[in-house]
Amino acid sequence: MFPLPDYITEKLQQKRLNPGDSFVEEGQIAKYLAFVETGLLRSYQIDYHGEEVTTNFFVKGSFCSAFHSFYEQAPSFEHIEALTTVRLKIIGYDTLQTLLEDSLAVNQYCRKSIEKTCISKDVRISKMLKLDARERYLWLAEVQPAVIEKAPLKHIASYLGMRPETLSRIRKSIIS
Repeated sequence: MFPLPDYITEKLQQKRLNPGDSFVEEGQIAKYLAFVETGLLRSYQIDYHGEEVTTNFFVKGSFCSAFHSFYEQAPSFEHIEALTTVRLKIIGYDTLQTLLEDSLAVNQYCRKSIEKTCISKDVRISKMLKLDARERYLWLAEVQPAVIEKAPLKHIASYLGMRPETLSRIRKSIIS
């Protein structure tokens, strides 16, 4: 994404998560929007088979939340967990709303950040529909190398819509 301006950082609190810690649980209302300073998180939902499906990765420099839950102040339909040790800068819903009302600069920064998030989601949907499994993996390696380096294979495979065995074969064919 892009760095946080000083007029926003002064309103943020520091939060640290260890691997496996939850940032948001399904059914809870997401109370915070976070900026990822270090580390890697993932969001996932439980599908109708009871399987975890990774829906997003949050890397250094990105914003993290169960966005629907945070902005609607409604129960989350996803989980967000730390995959590594994570350092976050967090802001509560009410504090953010006050900043948005009081500052045109904050409002513009947040609008641009939300636009970037929406564009990223649209691009991912297009890649999932139009690329084969190998091309999806290569795309992810290009746009989010930190995910390829740090996330467990099963989470990457889930995010890319394939089984871990398929991803292992793809990675093996690329290396050889």
